[in-house]
Amino acid sequence: MSLTFQPNRAVYDPASGVLRFFASDGPVLVRCGVSKDALVALSEEPSEGPVILERIYERHRTRFQEIAKRKYRAKQIDKDGMIVVRPRDLVSRGLED
Repeated sequence: MSLTFQPNRAVYDPASGVLRFFASDGPVLVRCGVSKDALVALSEEPSEGPVILERIYERHRTRFQEIAKRKYRAKQIDKDGMIVVRPRDLVSRGLED
């Protein structure tokens, strides 16, 4: 049960307030995301537009992927089947800058 992250760029979905990225566990596609609130919590810039949110994700991508892996192993999956990194996930592991 190990995730391999897709190399494609993550994309912010304003309707859900989640920046989405993908991983796979063997042949299984695993949908992952980072909530806007988690991205803003790590922001050093005042704007919250999609481009800024994507930059924040890229800057902290490894951190978000590690949290997603941990949540996947713990089966902490949202009702819609997505693993979402939230602000509490940053704090719970002492990962906030």
